[in-house]
Amino acid sequence: MEQDESSQRGRGLSRRSLIRLTGGAAAAVGVGAYLGAGEPASAAPFYRAHGPVLTDGYQTWLTAIGNQSANLAKVVTGWGLQGGWAANPDYVWTACGASDYLIVRTVTGDTNTVIDANNAVNEIRSSRFFEYKRIRSGAGKCIIELGNEPNIGVSDIWGYGWCLSATIDRIRTEFPGALICGTALSPNKGVRPDDWYANPNYVNAVAKCDFVGVHFYSNPSSGSFTGQGSYNELTYAETLQRAATKWPGKPVIATEYSIRTTAISQYDKGYKYANLIHFDNSVAGNLWGATYYHVQTNPGGVDVNENVGSEGARGYRQRLSEGGL
Repeated sequence: MEQDESSQRGRGLSRRSLIRLTGGAAAAVGVGAYLGAGEPASAAPFYRAHGPVLTDGYQTWLTAIGNQSANLAKVVTGWGLQGGWAANPDYVWTACGASDYLIVRTVTGDTNTVIDANNAVNEIRSSRFFEYKRIRSGAGKCIIELGNEPNIGVSDIWGYGWCLSATIDRIRTEFPGALICGTALSPNKGVRPDDWYANPNYVNAVAKCDFVGVHFYSNPSSGSFTGQGSYNELTYAETLQRAATKWPGKPVIATEYSIRTTAISQYDKGYKYANLIHFDNSVAGNLWGATYYHVQTNPGGVDVNENVGSEGARGYRQRLSEGGL
């Protein structure tokens, strides 16, 4: 990433970076025009990178990226495509061109396994996501996310932090120019995320990354992200505050966020997501971008109630096109 951009990360993106992030010169004439809404938006949104997470439903995920005009998307090395990524390089190539930035998350370090540097390197290399993204967009548009919610099942925080630090060093060497996102924790207070936020080994490891990774959710059927305390979870505000306190000046990516209900439509979920990420003044300025969880078209798959499909992306785009209300 160019020097003028990287030096701005801790203080918010420069205007030049914002324009590049949101589609070139189109951003300078207003997000309404950028989205093809016909009229400039009545108020400019917070320019944050945005897009969907792929769990199952590759074509729907691509459609969602287009429907949303997403400039960020997320895949996982170990799943998301029938037959696997390594066996389908054409699909990897297309995925790498679908959005400006691409998050590639490892399976190693997920939930109840300690992250392993060799496994992380092998996953990224065999999936070819970094290789193809470097060719299509440049190495600095590939964000490698290491691990996922280890506080659910890993008891040795010190050990995980040590292994995460070693993995970051290997990733820097093996995939030069890639950006690195730290391991996001589950916000569920029952799995004690604050123990991890207080652990020097974990904190020091994440400090070596380009981004802090976080997750936050909403259980209420209203789709409000402010009431998670009653569900024994850190709210989005609490999570972002912890990130700002532990890693001051470091940008944050919400690599998962969702509304866990079917009481509202997928379209309305996407609309609420855009309202939160781009128009809610209570969202901390350290949030650089966010990918919502998720595109999941398998009716028997994981967390199907949180599927936003491609219609959610239409709702997201509609809220952006409206601007300030």
